[in-house]
Amino acid sequence: MTQELLSQVENFQRVVMDRDAALAESVLDDGYKLMLVQPMPAAVPREAWLGLLPDYVVHEYLVEEQTVDVDGDTAAVLSRVRMRADVLGEDRSGTFVLTDVWRQRSGGWRVWRRHSTPATAGRLPNSN
Repeated sequence: MTQELLSQVENFQRVVMDRDAALAESVLDDGYKLMLVQPMPAAVPREAWLGLLPDYVVHEYLVEEQTVDVDGDTAAVLSRVRMRADVLGEDRSGTFVLTDVWRQRSGGWRVWRRHSTPATAGRLPNSN
């Protein structure tokens, strides 16, 4: 496991915590998507995710458990995270199981997919 990957994993957490779109540029792959299957299927492409970032207010973010597996230029980071957050003004607090798929590119490690499943969380806010 490389130190660069671990640093990028921490940077991704800072992107979410600090709503840092500038830092996101060095963390997100061009093809990044947030993927949901629960409470309903959804795919949020990179630009839409970045557009929601200012309205994703995280009050607390605690990584309770995390494993990192690396195979060549691909890595999977599986985490259980407890957070208190508001998305588009609605409560989105709870415990989430996250799987981040990372790819090593010419510019370094970039997160390509985040699969997020709420273990306990409120409903998704209406983003229309």
